[in-house]
Amino acid sequence: MLDRVQLKYEAKAITKNAAVSAYLFTLLYLAIGLVISGIDWLISGGPQAEVLSYAETYMPEFTIYLQPAEPILHLPALVAGFVSIVLSLVSAVLSAGYILYTMSVRRGIVTPYSTMFDGFLFAGKVILLFIVQYIFILLWTFLLVIPGIVAAYRYRFAMLNLCENPEIGVMEALNMSKAQTLGFKWQLFVLDL
Repeated sequence: MLDRVQLKYEAKAITKNAAVSAYLFTLLYLAIGLVISGIDWLISGGPQAEVLSYAETYMPEFTIYLQPAEPILHLPALVAGFVSIVLSLVSAVLSAGYILYTMSVRRGIVTPYSTMFDGFLFAGKVILLFIVQYIFILLWTFLLVIPGIVAAYRYRFAMLNLCENPEIGVMEALNMSKAQTLGFKWQLFVLDL
């Protein structure tokens, strides 16, 4: 069984010794993610669209009194959907850069803030892994919710494997993750709690 107290102690010691502050790097990552989410939110229609959607869903009798939502940015639905997909893929590539930074800190390697964008060096594989992993988890979720949760834990280390060795293929990263989590899914679930 994993010792959470020991893991936390080791993680604090490692992050204190990092040349580039892990806290500032994480804050930068979260700020970039917030900007990307904000752009996606504005493109999808912003607050007016959310209010109208809520009213149509839960109070259909009052929707005749509401004015149609006037989007902040006037983009066709197809363009807005395309931009939303691109933004989610950029977020996946940035998360790979964050993983590369955390791996470097764990190994004691000094990395600059530009490591956040190192995921773009193998962005094709990151995006393909993101899509394949999403499809597999979605298919398992169609069976029932519990197999979907188990599949999410099964493929949990796939991105870490790909970031550790970008030369491997997407399916190889998924198979490695399957092997790594075999028999440890419950421990990972408890660790998350």
